[in-house]
Amino acid sequence: MSDNVAPTNRPRVLSGMRPTGKLHLGNYMGALANWVNLQDAYECYFFIADYHALTTDYADPSRIKLNTIDVALDWLAAGLDPQRSTIFIQSHVPQHAELHLLFSMITPLGWLERVPTYKEQQENLSSKDLTTYGFLGYPLLQSADILLYQPQYVPVGQDQVAHVELTREVARRFNSLYKSTVFPEPEVLLTPSPKLTGTDGRKMSKSYGNTIGLTESPKAVEAKVLSMSTNGQRAIQSDPGNPDLCPVADLHKAFSLPVIAVEWLSNCRAARSTCSECRRAAATSVQQHITPFFERRQQYEADIPGVWDMLREQSRKAEARAEQTMLEARKVLDLSRILTAEEARTFQARMAVQQVAAKGYDFASSTSLWQLGAFLTEAAVRKAWQQLIPADIALSEPTTAGFSPERVYEEPLILPAKKKRVFATAAAESEDSAEWRFSIPTKSYDVWVLLCGSDNGNWLNDFIVPPKYFVESFAKAKKATKTGPVPVAVHEQSGEFTLTVGDAAPVDITTLLSNYTPLK
Repeated sequence: MSDNVAPTNRPRVLSGMRPTGKLHLGNYMGALANWVNLQDAYECYFFIADYHALTTDYADPSRIKLNTIDVALDWLAAGLDPQRSTIFIQSHVPQHAELHLLFSMITPLGWLERVPTYKEQQENLSSKDLTTYGFLGYPLLQSADILLYQPQYVPVGQDQVAHVELTREVARRFNSLYKSTVFPEPEVLLTPSPKLTGTDGRKMSKSYGNTIGLTESPKAVEAKVLSMSTNGQRAIQSDPGNPDLCPVADLHKAFSLPVIAVEWLSNCRAARSTCSECRRAAATSVQQHITPFFERRQQYEADIPGVWDMLREQSRKAEARAEQTMLEARKVLDLSRILTAEEARTFQARMAVQQVAAKGYDFASSTSLWQLGAFLTEAAVRKAWQQLIPADIALSEPTTAGFSPERVYEEPLILPAKKKRVFATAAAESEDSAEWRFSIPTKSYDVWVLLCGSDNGNWLNDFIVPPKYFVESFAKAKKATKTGPVPVAVHEQSGEFTLTVGDAAPVDITTLLSNYTPLK
């Protein structure tokens, strides 16, 4: 019943709606009509928020699935298209719950308690026990819903802007804590929301019993509109009215053609027509607009299993997109489900380091590091090189004179099979660029080992450089420097690494990354 949405460069939007049963005109004008219009200009993700239904209706969840189907039928009838949008069920994408849990670890309680709708809904729903973590945390679940798909925009009404701002704060906190860019901060895409009151003049709400259903039959719509309140205006039909205070006038503004709406509002102010005539014209306009919805819903109702299959298929597509984000988030939090060869090597290296440390060596001491090679075989060194300097030892900061002497490691740190003279040194990444600077003593070496570390010491790239890459430029640099060490730099751009010795031209050393052949 649905095809995969083709990849697109259009900006992504995401929004959702709680399943409370069939939709009414207030739901339509407040959100759904705008969603339908977004489908061609944006890459759209729209979800039925059944987890959110539990935040207030956890005591009786018996209608959640039926209400979910009702919402889906109304969405499809109103024009949401599974071939142009991804339409899915929140609980069918388990990553929503996973990301919500991860965010709950880093979000201060005060952020949730200050959300305007928190106390407001507790007061409005005083008959329900809402002193639960789920209700307190529902804005954070909304943040997870949004950020899981990394959208550029969130289409919301003015009353939901505070929730999007919380989402932006959560994204900033995550990215700042873990020095990542996993979650871009989404912008608000304000939804045009014309005033639309219920049949009794109050806010249109199922709890008030004053709604006009989005996919009700034309006769039912007509009956409801003809019985609508005019807020006590024009008790005498010759009295002029004020359309700004009349619920029927709101229907004209939302559903009548502009020229027709202007005519009836003018008639109201001038008392040129009766309220009954105005109601009948409004009923006609509403019928013309939503009768196609009623007819399409009848067609979809004839194939409920097909609609459900569509939702499941679309949910699988949404899950695939959500998993892309979670792969990034898990990696940042060191929760990845994949053990890479590099991670296995790192673990083995840590074990080797622990074994040597157990013999009484202090790894903060350069003297101890010099003796490390005595306890590791050549094979262990090849597997464990990236952790020969443990992550908890800070690398030196660059200075104009190079790196401090205690961070220069020479043989027997590495004991190659042929007893080659090996020079090893470490550098931290420059703050303003992907660059590592070294100072090489004016001695001869068979191999250089250049360790390029992050600014926090959590990772290393190691380059085993044989003489052919540096001997000529090193000799020229030694003559130029005469007495001082030779400046050397490693640069990285787009995954490519180059080595610069003195003033010589850069040499590509990307293939030397973790290549231990020169040590054999």
